Amino acid sequence: MLAVLAIVAAGVTGYLLYEEKSRVAALQQEQAILQSSYDEKLKALQRRLVSAIVASGNSPGLPSQPGQPAASGKAGDQLADLITRQIELEARQALLGALTGQAVGPILPQGGAKAQGGNQFADGQNVLDRVNPAILAQQRRQVAAAVKAAETMSLDQRIAILGQSLDRVQNGQNQQLPALGRQLVGRVQEVKAALSEIGLDPAKVKLPPGQPGMGGPLIPMTVKPGTFEHALMQLGEARAVFGRWRDLATIVPFQRPVPTDDTTTSNFGPRSDPFTGGTAMHAGMDFRGETGTPVHAAGAGKVLRAEVAGGYGNLVELDHGNGVTTRYGHLSAFDVKAGQIVAAGQVIGRVGSTGRSTGPHLHYETRLSDEARNPLKFIQIGDKLTVGPSGLR
Repeated sequence: MLAVLAIVAAGVTGYLLYEEKSRVAALQQEQAILQSSYDEKLKALQRRLVSAIVASGNSPGLPSQPGQPAASGKAGDQLADLITRQIELEARQALLGALTGQAVGPILPQGGAKAQGGNQFADGQNVLDRVNPAILAQQRRQVAAAVKAAETMSLDQRIAILGQSLDRVQNGQNQQLPALGRQLVGRVQEVKAALSEIGLDPAKVKLPPGQPGMGGPLIPMTVKPGTFEHALMQLGEARAVFGRWRDLATIVPFQRPVPTDDTTTSNFGPRSDPFTGGTAMHAGMDFRGETGTPVHAAGAGKVLRAEVAGGYGNLVELDHGNGVTTRYGHLSAFDVKAGQIVAAGQVIGRVGSTGRSTGPHLHYETRLSDEARNPLKFIQIGDKLTVGPSGLR
């Protein structure tokens, strides 16, 4: 009897699972159909809107000539199509502008910890300021001449010229996406070169995790090769790769721990010990600072310890992953505790003179596999990464 019930239960379960899979499959198919038709519906709506504008004789960018009737019929349809294309190309251009900012902007925020909350991308106005005024004046004259010549053209001629202009814009946009992809690949190489300079092997480093957890039923979308959408999808993959390497660059201690004052009282290497006068190895850099001056994390990481540690006095030590650690000594106060996760540039303590110290300053160390490395090299590389490929900060 129990066996029979088990078989019946299994059969019912199988049937329910089959029904559930069928419903899911039907839902996926329905969603795929809706998704595939969404863009066409949007374009049709845009076209109806601009057709109404054209029919009223108020076409933007195409002022009616005195005595010229509103466009209708085939010409009206052509104008509506052109305006719809213009709307689409303008939306694309706004997207390209944002993507360009990521591709040419600095990898690290400008000024390290000093630029918290600032824009990490290049300022577009800085680029415009460097354009030759004579070239701009020539372009304005060309545009003015083209507009004046268009005043004597027939509607069909003006439609043809507008179409050619939009074709040029579209072709340029289609070429810009692959160029941005190549630019992003170059930015990844910049980060890898920076890591090599400080002794890390780019082939062995552990990258931060990629996109957060996501899920849901798979609804494939067909993207035709050679289209703007296809190039955009490929660029998205390059952006994801670059994003992970850029995130790693913010974890590695490339920023300055005391950004308000670059003055150092003692550098890395052999020196005359301030207490004994004999030659001794100095494993870090000493940054000048008044007691209480904020000390910033040179990179994102986990607090290994925040405690009194012999000659260091009050010490904060951060683990940045991949064998990289930093130490901040002689602090007058702690702003973090062991086990805490801190962001690059976050205040972790205050300048002081605790431990083996002759006066207020920050003793700062960078270590790789617990071996002291020159912090200045990290800082100099970080300064390079705050500059975009165009040399703009």
